[in-house]
Amino acid sequence: MNRLRTLLTLSTIALALVAIALWPTYVDRSTQAARASSLPTMAPVTKDYLLRPKLIAFWEGAVREHHRDDFLSPRQLSDQYLQRYRENGDIDDVLRSIAMADLSLKEMPRGNIPARMELAAADLTLHKFKDALAITKLVETYVPADVDMRVREASLDLELGDYTAAKRIIDALPPAQRFDLGRDTLLVRWHELTGHLAQARLDIERPTALANSQFDAPAQSRAWFFFRSGELAFESGDNDGAIAFEKKAIDVFPHFADAYRAEARFECAIKAWSACSASAKASADIVPYPETLGYVEDAQRALGDATAANATAATILAVEKIGDSQHISDRLLAIYFSEHRIHTADAYRIARRELAVRDDIFTEDTLAWAAAMDERWADARIAMAKATRLGTENSLLLYHAGVVADHFGDRASAKADFAKALALNSQFHAVYADDARSRLANL
Repeated sequence: MNRLRTLLTLSTIALALVAIALWPTYVDRSTQAARASSLPTMAPVTKDYLLRPKLIAFWEGAVREHHRDDFLSPRQLSDQYLQRYRENGDIDDVLRSIAMADLSLKEMPRGNIPARMELAAADLTLHKFKDALAITKLVETYVPADVDMRVREASLDLELGDYTAAKRIIDALPPAQRFDLGRDTLLVRWHELTGHLAQARLDIERPTALANSQFDAPAQSRAWFFFRSGELAFESGDNDGAIAFEKKAIDVFPHFADAYRAEARFECAIKAWSACSASAKASADIVPYPETLGYVEDAQRALGDATAANATAATILAVEKIGDSQHISDRLLAIYFSEHRIHTADAYRIARRELAVRDDIFTEDTLAWAAAMDERWADARIAMAKATRLGTENSLLLYHAGVVADHFGDRASAKADFAKALALNSQFHAVYADDARSRLANL
C-alpha cells in the first residue's frame, strides 16, 4: 500500500512537471490562436492579372479618343501600366505610367492628387526616392491632416536612410485604428531595421491578413505580404517557414518574380541546389536580375555543371554590359560581383553610385562588402559602422561586420557579430554561414 501511494505521488509530481514544462507552449499556442481569430479572414483571390491586357486596352482606347478635359482616363491608364510592371517587370511600363500621369496633370493641373501620387509611385519604382519624397511633401500641403501621406513620407525617409525624420513622423502619428494597412506596414519595416525582428515578424500578421481579406485587391499586392513574411521568417532562422511563405505568395500570384527569387535565396542558403536552380530560373524568366541569375550559377556549380555555370556567368555580364538605363538593379549587381569576387572595382564603383540614390543601411552594407572585397578595408570599416548603427538583426549584415572587425583585429566585436549572425539563422548563406562558424571557432 505504501509503495502504491508512493508511486501515485511520484506520478502526480511527474505529471505536474510535464504540465509546467508544456505550459509556455500551451500559452503560446493559445495566444497565437486568439491573435489569429482576431484577424480578418482571407478572401478568395481574384485573378485580376489575367484581365490586365483588356483593362489596359480599354483605357488606351479612351486616351486615344482624347476627350477634352479627360484627366481620368490617362490617370487610370497610368495606374494600370504601373501594376503591369509589378507583375511582369517591364521597366518601359513605368515610363508609360509617368507619361500618362503627366498627361492627366496637364488636363487637370490643380487638385489632381491621384495623378501626383501615381508619379510618386513611379519615382519610387525607379528608385528616384528624393523625387518621390518631394511629390509626397507637395501633396501634404494640400491635405495636411492626411495620416496616410505622413506614413508615405516616413516610408520614403526609411528608403533614403533618414531614420531620424522617419522616427519623428512615427512618434507623432495619432493612435491607430484597429487595422491600418499603411501604418502597420511602416511599423513592420521600422522594427525590422531597428533590431526588433521578432516584433516585426509578429506585426506583419496584421497587414497580411488585412490585405488578403480584400477580394478586389490585386493578387500581386496580396502576395507581396506573404513574400515579406518569408523574408522576415528567413532572417529569424525559420527557413522552412520562409520557403512556405514564398510558396504561398506564388500560390496567390503565380507570376511573382520576387517570391521565386526569395525562395531561391533561401534554398541556396540551405544547399537545396536543385530546388534553388528551379526557383531562380522561374524568377529570371520573368525578370533577369543579376542576383537571381547568380543563384542559378551557384546552383549549377554546386551540381557540377561548370559549363552551364560559365554560360550563366557570361549572361550576367552581357546583361550588365547592355546596361540598366534606370539603374534600379545597381545594388543587386554590386552584390553579385562582391559575392563572387569578380570585377570588385566595378562593384565598389556601383555601390558608391547607389549612395547618391539612397544612403540606407543596406546600401552602406553593400558598399562595405564591396570595399572589403576590393581590399579597401578603411572604406569598408567606415561604411560598416553606418550599416550597423541601428542594431539591425540581419545575419548577412552581421557576418560582413564580423569579417571587417576581424580584419582589424577587433576580436570581441568579430566574435559577437559572428555569434549573433549564426544565432539568428545558422544557415543564412551557403558559404558565409560555414565561414562564420570557422572564424568564430578560431577567435
